[in-house]
Amino acid sequence: MTTRYHQLLKAVREKQPRTILEVGTWNGERARQMLNLCPDATYYGFDLFEDATPETDQRELNVKHHHSIDYVYAFLDGYTVQLFKGDTRETLPKFKPDGGIDFVWLDGGHSVETIRSDWAHIRTILAPNAWVYFDDYYTGPIDTTKYGCNEIVKDLRFVALPAVDPVKGGGSVQMVTVYV
Repeated sequence: MTTRYHQLLKAVREKQPRTILEVGTWNGERARQMLNLCPDATYYGFDLFEDATPETDQRELNVKHHHSIDYVYAFLDGYTVQLFKGDTRETLPKFKPDGGIDFVWLDGGHSVETIRSDWAHIRTILAPNAWVYFDDYYTGPIDTTKYGCNEIVKDLRFVALPAVDPVKGGGSVQMVTVYV
C-alpha cells in the first residue's frame, strides 16, 4: 500500500463515518479496508468497472486493469454496499442518498474535467461536518491544468497531507483534505 493511503485509513478510524462514498472503487480493496475500520457504515462505490475502455483509460490516465462490478460485490460481501457502474458524470447526478454523506474518498478519473464534475455533484449531498479527501494532488512535470485535483482545490480551503508518493515518469502525488 502506498504511503498516502495510510492517512486515509487513519482518518476513517478517527471519523467512524456512517456513510462512505468512494469514487474510484477499482477492485474494492480500499473499500474493504475502510469498512473493516467501521463495519456498520454504508458504502457507496462508483467506478466504470468492466465498462472501462482503452479510450477512457487514456482520457483519465488510468494504468490499472479493471474489475467487474460482480467481482467487487463478492469481495465486499458481508458489508452494506451499493455499487454504481458507469461514468460518474452520468451516475453521480442521479445518486440521491437517504441522508448526507459524511466521508468522501475521491480517487476516480484523473482528468480535471472529471474531478470537477465529481466534486460539483458530491458537494450537494454532503452531511454537515463531512470529511472529504481528494487523491491526485500532483507536483512535478504533470500538467495540473489537465490532470489531478490541483485546479479544483485551489479555490477551496484545503490541506495537502504530508505523505508523498512518487509518480512513474517523475513528480509526486499527495492527498488533500478540503474543509466544507
